[in-house]
Amino acid sequence: MKFVRTRWLMALVSLAASIWLMRAALKIPGIGAAGPVILSMVAFVSAVLLVAPETAFWLAEQIAKPFANLFFPSDSFKKPPVSYLLARRYRAERRFEDAVTQYENIIEFHPGERQAHEELIEVARQLGDDELVEKYTALMRRRFAVPAEARPEGA
Repeated sequence: MKFVRTRWLMALVSLAASIWLMRAALKIPGIGAAGPVILSMVAFVSAVLLVAPETAFWLAEQIAKPFANLFFPSDSFKKPPVSYLLARRYRAERRFEDAVTQYENIIEFHPGERQAHEELIEVARQLGDDELVEKYTALMRRRFAVPAEARPEGA
């Protein structure tokens, strides 16, 4: 508890010093104001870091991330690119359950991919899963407003 009070007190002193230095810098004409302005910013940043220690870790991470990405590029994507290769390969190898999983992943990340819906329905028919056929046929009708004459066979 004592450490928290000390930290807050130091933050208040640092903030007061920041304000005082900035006011002093505003009175100095020209380049001579650079020193007090820089020190004022340093005092302000230290006040912020003292008030919220968890921000120090977040800030350090944000500063270090671009440099770490130079040596260890991150391959994480928020939304993977559309690729039917694996799903079609599984389908050709008659691994229908795996193909269904791949098509469902495509549909999850790219719900506008009509082709994925159609191919998933075909694979579900080959698998003999009528429930899955009905589910994705209904989903496709909702998403794409498929007219009756353009619906897949057996729908």
